[in-house]
Amino acid sequence: MKLSAVVGHARVVARLGAAAASGRVPHAVLVLGPAGVGKRAVADAFAARLLCDTPVGVDACGTCAQCTRVAAGTHPDLQVVVRESERRDIRIEQVRELARWLGLQPLMTRRKIAIVDEAQCLNESAQNALLKTLEEPPPSSVLVLLSTSAALMLPTVRSRCQVLRLDPLSADAVVTVLVARGLEPARAARLAPLAEGAPGRVLALEAEAAARARERVLAELPRLAALDAPALGHLAQDLARGPSDAALATALAWYRDVLHAHVAGDAIPPANADVAAAVREAAAGTSVPRLLRQLTVVCDTIDGISRNANRTLALETMLLRLRAVDRGDDIEWTGSR
Repeated sequence: MKLSAVVGHARVVARLGAAAASGRVPHAVLVLGPAGVGKRAVADAFAARLLCDTPVGVDACGTCAQCTRVAAGTHPDLQVVVRESERRDIRIEQVRELARWLGLQPLMTRRKIAIVDEAQCLNESAQNALLKTLEEPPPSSVLVLLSTSAALMLPTVRSRCQVLRLDPLSADAVVTVLVARGLEPARAARLAPLAEGAPGRVLALEAEAAARARERVLAELPRLAALDAPALGHLAQDLARGPSDAALATALAWYRDVLHAHVAGDAIPPANADVAAAVREAAAGTSVPRLLRQLTVVCDTIDGISRNANRTLALETMLLRLRAVDRGDDIEWTGSR
């Protein structure tokens, strides 16, 4: 939530920080830039700074009651409008409700802040519905529009906003953002060229890759005993090329849930009905000692990779050991921990 922590957009951060510090905040801001370049991060940090009780320079303090509510997404004077997942546009009803809300007095601070994400998804009618608010803005309101394209915004809307442009980031800045969002430095450096200056693109790809890795692990673990060594090797290579931390976390959760189901019957929490059924089936054909050995194998692998063990080799070894436990071939093995 700190403007100073925004990477690669120093000019825009300086302008917004100066406006917030001086109190001369524009009633409407249009932030333009490619998808994933950091528009929402800038908007969130700016909103936090405007609502903060005890700001420090260009930054929100991060600890006051206002900042706590902003971070939790429960601040009554901050509203974010997003496109509904099943629609291609932002509904005009959403815009009308936003205009009504902006016209109300703030509840906890001097201002009400509204962020419209993907404002390029506002159709012409919806943008026209914003015009009255833009032409006669309530004195306590600040509207922040985020758009990938100026051409998709009506000239009447653009002309009533202070327009700020976010340029694509340098490769080094992309790596910095990716590492800050949890990617390993080496993986961030490999993926940075795919971002084309917009780290959000890589983060979206990583989220999709993590989902695929979780699905692959959940599909393969129940049938490890039937897989031969080459199949396990291919699986290990696939997992090593992707977000292996997601794969390992899924494996850990799988064996934990199977253990829970084995001990407590049907009292297991998986939200996915198919996964819950697979967990129950696996729990019926195993034992506590076997599951504890499998959990130990996964934990040893996580520990080894954290100590820079070869990722592919560590994952292949893990899969071979897990298969041996499933087959009952490693009764003597007690793990290395």
